[in-house]
Amino acid sequence: MDLLARILDPTKPPLVVAEMSGNHGGDLNKALNLVLEAHRAGADAIKLQTYTPETITVAGTGQRFQLQSGLWKGQKLSDLYQRAMTPWEWHPLIAEEAAKWGLICFSSPFDESAVGFLEDSINPPLYKVASFELNHFPMLRRIGCTEKPVLASIGVSEEGEIRHAIDVLTGSGCPQVILLHCVSEYPAKPSDFCLQKMPGIYRKYGVPYGLSDHSLGYLIAVAATALGARVIEKHFCLDREDYTSVDAAFSMTPAEFSEMVKAVKMTHQAISGEQVPQAPISYKRSILVSSPIASGDLLGVHNIRIARPGDGLCPSRWDEVLGTLATKNMDIGHPLSDEDFRSP
Repeated sequence: MDLLARILDPTKPPLVVAEMSGNHGGDLNKALNLVLEAHRAGADAIKLQTYTPETITVAGTGQRFQLQSGLWKGQKLSDLYQRAMTPWEWHPLIAEEAAKWGLICFSSPFDESAVGFLEDSINPPLYKVASFELNHFPMLRRIGCTEKPVLASIGVSEEGEIRHAIDVLTGSGCPQVILLHCVSEYPAKPSDFCLQKMPGIYRKYGVPYGLSDHSLGYLIAVAATALGARVIEKHFCLDREDYTSVDAAFSMTPAEFSEMVKAVKMTHQAISGEQVPQAPISYKRSILVSSPIASGDLLGVHNIRIARPGDGLCPSRWDEVLGTLATKNMDIGHPLSDEDFRSP
């Protein structure tokens, strides 16, 4: 089964993606260890981010180029991106490590040059478009030309922008867009997710949907799974107290990620497939003999009852049986059947 078919198959649990982002802290060995721990935690894929400060911002000055709030308040954009970037020469090494452990490796590019680099260096089976990049239409066209599926976060986008992005991607060759519900806060508060809107993504745009989750814990991921999410993306770190991991404050540790994967799979099991009766039939009721009956006796409340176990005639036939005649001798507990009675 190819990757897209796997994502779209409702009998399979959601694709669980471990987002490395800048949590490698500039250390290649740490990046490779993140891949191994993601595998051990049960992730299906590891995701990178592919940019340099020059491909994501310009060398501007003043407050416009400084973060005014949030987790990275006070930092200059170019400085933050320099600290958080994954060196491009690491990508093949990380992809090789991912393949070693059976993980899918892909990335979020942030400009057209990053798409070309990814195609040449790791040939990812799909792409991710970050929430703030969904209006980067030249990049979307370049991604579409790869003819690969695309995950696209829609946290900060309006309906018209989302529709335009889908049209650009599919019009350029993308075979399938999967939109990811997202709250672009770090960390995101559960009260801001409004997950009830997720099924409406398919009704409105005609595409599958998933979740890109920046909240703490796995409650939102489990709820999204119950609402039909086909992808769950969650930031992943080795140690949330490690100051070198730029996204650690809203990322999951390996132990937490492992618990989330188990919870997501259990949730999918609970909502998929057909419900079947689990209790033994003996716990149901049926029409049983309650007093010894001789052939020819009249059947009534004095010698038959609706009781357990459920291996006799269905109680829905009770009125039909009352007032009939026994066709044979029957002991207490005998399960009544059609052959045991006749009309007077």
